[in-house]
Amino acid sequence: MPRLDRPTLTTAVANLLARHTRYLDTELHTLPALVGPDDVCLDVGSAAGLYSQALSHLVGPAGLVHSVEPLSFSHPLWSRVLGARRRGNVRHHTMALGERPGRVAMRVPFGAHGPDTSRSFLAWNTHGLGSNDEFAQHADLLVDVNTLDGLCAGAELTRLDFVKIDVEGGELHVLRGGERSIDRFRPTMLIEIEARHTARYEYSPDDVVNWLAERGYSMYAWRRGWRAADKVCVHANNYLFRPTGAIG
Repeated sequence: MPRLDRPTLTTAVANLLARHTRYLDTELHTLPALVGPDDVCLDVGSAAGLYSQALSHLVGPAGLVHSVEPLSFSHPLWSRVLGARRRGNVRHHTMALGERPGRVAMRVPFGAHGPDTSRSFLAWNTHGLGSNDEFAQHADLLVDVNTLDGLCAGAELTRLDFVKIDVEGGELHVLRGGERSIDRFRPTMLIEIEARHTARYEYSPDDVVNWLAERGYSMYAWRRGWRAADKVCVHANNYLFRPTGAIG
Protein backbone atom coordinates (compact mmCIF):
# COMPACT_ATOMS: atom_id res chain seq x y z
CA MET A 1 0.00 0.00 0.00
CA PRO A 2 1.52 3.39 -0.99
CA ARG A 3 2.48 5.70 1.84
CA LEU A 4 0.41 8.87 2.14
CA ASP A 5 2.39 12.10 2.37
CA ARG A 6 1.30 14.81 4.79
CA PRO A 7 -0.44 17.10 2.23
CA THR A 8 -2.44 14.16 0.82
CA LEU A 9 -3.46 13.04 4.30
CA THR A 10 -4.37 16.58 5.38
CA THR A 11 -6.49 17.07 2.26
CA ALA A 12 -8.26 13.75 2.77
CA VAL A 13 -9.09 14.54 6.41
CA ALA A 14 -10.28 18.07 5.52
CA ASN A 15 -12.54 16.74 2.76
CA LEU A 16 -13.98 14.15 5.13
CA LEU A 17 -14.73 16.77 7.78
CA ALA A 18 -16.20 19.14 5.19
CA ARG A 19 -18.47 16.45 3.79
CA HIS A 20 -19.75 14.99 7.06
CA THR A 21 -19.44 17.68 9.77
CA ARG A 22 -20.13 21.36 10.38
CA TYR A 23 -16.56 22.16 11.37
CA LEU A 24 -15.42 23.08 7.84
CA ASP A 25 -17.11 24.58 4.79
CA THR A 26 -19.19 21.93 3.06
CA GLU A 27 -18.06 23.32 -0.28
CA LEU A 28 -14.41 22.45 0.46
CA HIS A 29 -14.92 18.86 -0.65
CA THR A 30 -16.19 20.03 -4.07
CA LEU A 31 -12.86 21.56 -5.08
CA PRO A 32 -11.59 18.47 -6.97
CA ALA A 33 -14.42 18.97 -9.49
CA LEU A 34 -13.55 22.65 -9.92
CA VAL A 35 -9.75 22.73 -9.93
CA GLY A 36 -7.29 20.50 -11.77
CA PRO A 37 -3.58 19.96 -12.43
CA ASP A 38 -1.62 22.99 -13.68
CA ASP A 39 -4.33 25.48 -12.69
CA VAL A 40 -3.49 28.90 -11.27
CA CYS A 41 -5.58 29.82 -8.22
CA LEU A 42 -6.07 32.79 -5.92
CA ASP A 43 -7.13 32.38 -2.27
CA VAL A 44 -8.26 35.79 -0.99
CA GLY A 45 -8.58 35.82 2.78
CA SER A 46 -6.61 32.62 3.22
CA ALA A 47 -6.43 32.76 7.07
CA ALA A 48 -4.67 29.56 8.22
CA GLY A 49 -4.41 28.28 4.67
CA LEU A 50 -7.06 25.55 4.57
CA TYR A 51 -8.16 26.35 1.02
CA SER A 52 -4.60 27.18 -0.08
CA GLN A 53 -3.42 23.78 1.12
CA ALA A 54 -6.24 21.97 -0.67
CA LEU A 55 -5.71 23.95 -3.87
CA SER A 56 -1.95 23.35 -3.72
CA HIS A 57 -2.58 19.61 -3.63
CA LEU A 58 -5.00 19.77 -6.58
CA VAL A 59 -2.96 21.93 -8.96
CA GLY A 60 0.20 19.88 -8.49
CA PRO A 61 3.81 20.93 -9.05
CA ALA A 62 3.08 22.65 -12.36
CA GLY A 63 0.22 24.71 -10.91
CA LEU A 64 0.33 27.74 -8.66
CA VAL A 65 -1.66 29.11 -5.72
CA HIS A 66 -1.49 32.75 -4.66
CA SER A 67 -2.49 32.96 -0.99
CA VAL A 68 -3.56 36.41 0.28
CA GLU A 69 -3.86 37.16 4.01
CA PRO A 70 -3.06 40.56 5.58
CA LEU A 71 -2.76 39.39 9.20
CA SER A 72 0.52 37.56 9.84
CA PHE A 73 -0.73 36.31 13.23
CA SER A 74 -3.92 34.73 11.87
CA HIS A 75 -4.42 31.20 13.25
CA PRO A 76 -0.73 30.48 14.03
CA LEU A 77 -1.28 26.90 15.21
CA TRP A 78 -3.35 25.81 12.23
CA SER A 79 -1.05 27.68 9.85
CA ARG A 80 1.80 25.47 11.08
CA VAL A 81 -0.29 22.29 10.98
CA LEU A 82 -1.53 22.89 7.43
CA GLY A 83 1.82 24.15 6.20
CA ALA A 84 0.34 25.73 3.08
CA ARG A 85 2.83 28.59 3.00
CA ARG A 86 5.72 26.12 2.88
CA ARG A 87 4.46 24.38 -0.23
CA GLY A 88 6.62 24.94 -3.30
CA ASN A 89 3.65 25.89 -5.49
CA VAL A 90 2.19 28.46 -3.05
CA ARG A 91 3.07 32.16 -3.12
CA HIS A 92 1.97 33.97 0.02
CA HIS A 93 1.10 37.69 -0.04
CA THR A 94 0.84 39.54 3.28
CA MET A 95 -1.73 42.08 2.13
CA ALA A 96 -5.43 42.68 1.70
CA LEU A 97 -7.21 43.07 -1.62
CA GLY A 98 -9.63 45.91 -2.18
CA GLU A 99 -10.97 48.36 -4.73
CA ARG A 100 -7.84 50.52 -4.69
CA PRO A 101 -4.27 50.18 -3.35
CA GLY A 102 -3.06 51.90 -0.20
CA ARG A 103 -2.69 51.48 3.56
CA VAL A 104 -5.95 50.84 5.38
CA ALA A 105 -6.95 49.74 8.88
CA MET A 106 -7.91 46.10 9.34
CA ARG A 107 -10.41 46.05 12.21
CA VAL A 108 -9.72 43.02 14.42
CA PRO A 109 -12.34 42.01 17.03
CA PHE A 110 -11.36 40.54 20.39
CA GLY A 111 -13.32 37.80 22.13
CA ALA A 112 -12.87 36.04 25.44
CA HIS A 113 -9.82 34.16 24.17
CA GLY A 114 -8.06 36.93 22.24
CA PRO A 115 -8.26 38.25 18.66
CA ASP A 116 -10.85 36.62 16.41
CA THR A 117 -8.99 37.18 13.16
CA SER A 118 -11.53 35.22 11.13
CA ARG A 119 -14.00 38.06 11.73
CA SER A 120 -11.61 40.88 10.83
CA PHE A 121 -12.58 43.26 8.06
CA LEU A 122 -11.03 46.04 6.03
CA ALA A 123 -12.36 49.32 7.42
CA TRP A 124 -12.60 51.17 4.09
CA ASN A 125 -15.91 52.80 3.14
CA THR A 126 -17.63 51.11 6.06
CA HIS A 127 -20.41 52.34 8.32
CA GLY A 128 -20.21 50.95 11.83
CA LEU A 129 -19.29 47.45 12.90
CA GLY A 130 -22.23 45.66 11.35
CA SER A 131 -22.17 41.97 12.29
CA ASN A 132 -19.19 42.57 14.59
CA ASP A 133 -21.13 44.67 17.07
CA GLU A 134 -21.32 41.52 19.22
CA PHE A 135 -17.66 42.07 20.14
CA ALA A 136 -16.92 44.50 22.98
CA GLN A 137 -13.40 45.36 21.80
CA HIS A 138 -11.68 45.97 18.47
CA ALA A 139 -8.18 46.98 17.45
CA ASP A 140 -7.16 48.65 14.18
CA LEU A 141 -4.04 47.40 12.42
CA LEU A 142 -2.72 49.17 9.33
CA VAL A 143 -2.20 46.75 6.45
CA ASP A 144 -1.05 47.05 2.85
CA VAL A 145 -3.85 46.87 0.31
CA ASN A 146 -3.48 45.92 -3.33
CA THR A 147 -6.06 45.22 -6.00
CA LEU A 148 -6.68 41.89 -7.65
CA ASP A 149 -5.63 43.50 -10.93
CA GLY A 150 -2.45 44.79 -9.29
CA LEU A 151 -1.59 41.38 -7.88
CA CYS A 152 -2.16 39.68 -11.25
CA ALA A 153 -0.01 42.26 -13.02
CA GLY A 154 2.77 42.08 -10.43
CA ALA A 155 2.81 38.29 -10.57
CA GLU A 156 2.76 38.43 -14.39
CA LEU A 157 -0.12 35.98 -14.56
CA THR A 158 -1.08 34.70 -17.99
CA ARG A 159 -3.99 32.66 -16.63
CA LEU A 160 -6.22 32.57 -13.58
CA ASP A 161 -8.49 29.56 -13.28
CA PHE A 162 -10.01 29.72 -9.80
CA VAL A 163 -10.58 32.43 -7.18
CA LYS A 164 -11.88 31.95 -3.64
CA ILE A 165 -12.92 35.11 -1.74
CA ASP A 166 -13.71 35.29 1.98
CA VAL A 167 -13.33 38.87 3.20
CA GLU A 168 -16.19 39.40 5.68
CA GLY A 169 -18.36 41.64 3.51
CA GLY A 170 -15.79 43.37 1.29
CA GLU A 171 -16.36 41.02 -1.66
CA LEU A 172 -17.66 43.67 -4.06
CA HIS A 173 -14.58 45.84 -3.46
CA VAL A 174 -12.29 42.91 -4.29
CA LEU A 175 -14.24 42.22 -7.48
CA ARG A 176 -14.24 45.84 -8.59
CA GLY A 177 -10.49 45.96 -8.02
CA GLY A 178 -10.10 42.91 -10.26
CA GLU A 179 -12.45 43.81 -13.10
CA ARG A 180 -9.79 43.70 -15.84
CA SER A 181 -8.42 40.35 -14.70
CA ILE A 182 -11.87 38.81 -14.29
CA ASP A 183 -12.89 39.95 -17.78
CA ARG A 184 -9.61 38.66 -19.22
CA PHE A 185 -9.25 35.28 -17.47
CA ARG A 186 -12.89 34.37 -16.67
CA PRO A 187 -12.01 32.34 -13.57
CA THR A 188 -14.39 30.13 -11.64
CA MET A 189 -15.07 31.84 -8.31
CA LEU A 190 -16.19 30.61 -4.89
CA ILE A 191 -17.33 33.60 -2.84
CA GLU A 192 -18.64 33.91 0.70
CA ILE A 193 -21.60 36.31 0.67
CA GLU A 194 -23.61 37.15 3.78
CA ALA A 195 -25.96 40.09 4.24
CA ARG A 196 -24.89 40.51 7.88
CA HIS A 197 -21.35 41.28 6.66
CA THR A 198 -22.07 43.34 3.53
CA ALA A 199 -24.34 45.65 5.56
CA ARG A 200 -21.38 47.52 7.05
CA TYR A 201 -20.21 48.38 3.52
CA GLU A 202 -23.69 49.69 2.67
CA TYR A 203 -24.34 47.38 -0.23
CA SER A 204 -26.33 44.17 -0.42
CA PRO A 205 -25.61 40.61 -1.56
CA ASP A 206 -27.72 41.39 -4.64
CA ASP A 207 -25.15 44.00 -5.66
CA VAL A 208 -22.43 41.32 -5.70
CA VAL A 209 -24.60 38.88 -7.67
CA ASN A 210 -25.68 41.55 -10.16
CA TRP A 211 -22.09 42.74 -10.71
CA LEU A 212 -21.09 39.24 -11.72
CA ALA A 213 -24.27 38.59 -13.73
CA GLU A 214 -23.54 41.69 -15.78
CA ARG A 215 -20.22 40.08 -16.69
CA GLY A 216 -21.75 36.85 -17.84
CA TYR A 217 -21.50 34.78 -14.67
CA SER A 218 -24.10 32.34 -13.36
CA MET A 219 -24.50 31.57 -9.64
CA TYR A 220 -24.82 28.18 -7.95
CA ALA A 221 -25.43 27.04 -4.37
CA TRP A 222 -24.51 23.64 -2.95
CA ARG A 223 -27.55 21.44 -2.31
CA ARG A 224 -26.12 17.92 -2.62
CA GLY A 225 -24.73 19.17 -5.89
CA TRP A 226 -24.22 22.61 -7.41
CA ARG A 227 -27.70 23.96 -8.21
CA ALA A 228 -28.51 27.14 -10.10
CA ALA A 229 -29.48 29.99 -7.75
CA ASP A 230 -30.58 33.55 -8.32
CA LYS A 231 -30.61 34.89 -4.75
CA VAL A 232 -28.33 34.77 -1.73
CA CYS A 233 -30.23 33.23 1.19
CA VAL A 234 -29.66 32.54 4.88
CA HIS A 235 -29.26 28.81 4.26
CA ALA A 236 -25.91 29.11 2.46
CA ASN A 237 -22.97 31.48 2.68
CA ASN A 238 -20.67 30.20 -0.07
CA TYR A 239 -21.68 30.58 -3.72
CA LEU A 240 -20.08 29.32 -6.90
CA PHE A 241 -19.85 31.62 -9.93
CA ARG A 242 -18.89 30.39 -13.38
CA PRO A 243 -19.12 31.93 -16.83
CA THR A 244 -22.63 31.20 -18.12
CA GLY A 245 -22.76 27.79 -19.77
CA ALA A 246 -19.77 26.34 -17.90
CA ILE A 247 -22.00 24.08 -15.74
CA GLY A 248 -24.94 22.09 -17.04
